[in-house]
Amino acid sequence: MKYFWIYVDGNYVAPVPKDWYGKLDARTLQGKHAYEIPKHLIFLTERHMQMVFTDVITFPCFMVSKTVRDVLLQYAPALKFARIVLYSKERKRSMAYYLPFLKQEQSVKLAKGAGGTDIFMEREKLSGKVILETKGMDRTYVMVRMDVLESMLRRGAAGIGLREIHIVESGKWPL
Repeated sequence: MKYFWIYVDGNYVAPVPKDWYGKLDARTLQGKHAYEIPKHLIFLTERHMQMVFTDVITFPCFMVSKTVRDVLLQYAPALKFARIVLYSKERKRSMAYYLPFLKQEQSVKLAKGAGGTDIFMEREKLSGKVILETKGMDRTYVMVRMDVLESMLRRGAAGIGLREIHIVESGKWPL
């Protein structure tokens, strides 16, 4: 089964919460469980004329819309989420996002290719997982299985960028 790195498409400007540091950053969330996050987190968004409430947000951490959360729960019913509301004062509009608590894998390799950065992951680390997170040198990568991704896109998920993950056998890195 193929896997894809999922991120915010460069043609979209996703909402960015204000005053998130110490509440939503990776260091604060590391090792926490869903029940340790406050039930009602509400953040104002930074002003940006072309901001769109996308179905995936990657900064300051990975969050998804209700549509994407519902798809993920169909494939991984045990997945836990924390709810976060982002509010745009200028547009007088808000949207709920869900922070999934994903299993982190450490075995990822990056290589610069002609088409940008190629991502390599060991097959045994994926082993049928629906969605997983891994740390790279410069960012966190969230990988989704192809059938799950197709379900998201069929439901009209917007603002999602994709890049295929190269799957390698254990210990056989092409680098």
